[in-house]
Amino acid sequence: MSRLALVLGGIELVAHSGPIRQRYEPLVGGALLRLSKGTGVIMTHWRKSRITASASGHLDPGLEDLNYGMPLELWCVKARSKDSAGREFILPAGSGGPRPDYAPWGLARVGDTWFETELHQVGQSIELGAVPGAASYRLCWMPAFVVHTKGVVSDFDQQSGLYDWSLEAEEL
Repeated sequence: MSRLALVLGGIELVAHSGPIRQRYEPLVGGALLRLSKGTGVIMTHWRKSRITASASGHLDPGLEDLNYGMPLELWCVKARSKDSAGREFILPAGSGGPRPDYAPWGLARVGDTWFETELHQVGQSIELGAVPGAASYRLCWMPAFVVHTKGVVSDFDQQSGLYDWSLEAEEL
């Protein structure tokens, strides 16, 4: 099986840029407010994601010609997932939804073992196939985000001949 590539602004990072390490972090617009007797009230206005990716390889990522002043689409290599006792799920629409080149997949947990299961999709609605004895189900997908990034931070080590690079992006 070939390795899934990270894609930014339509440019696929080649394998020689190194194996990708990717991370998602929550970005939250809101605060924890305290009432007169100290009870906390969570005020959340919005939730988005910060996505970081990095690698070490024999080539830099080659993303110098992208227009970083405009929104860019980022196709990720780290899966997102939702767990449920039920078999019905809703995929996110738009930013954070599945990459167009990689279909979502479903898993069912029986005991301590996860099994692939059928997936039926109509629009953003997903129903996973029933598995006898399943205690829970998981929907997985490789997401694509619309992001803003300042670009790639890159180092070169002349001794090893390797480029170390990283990218930080925020979902719009």
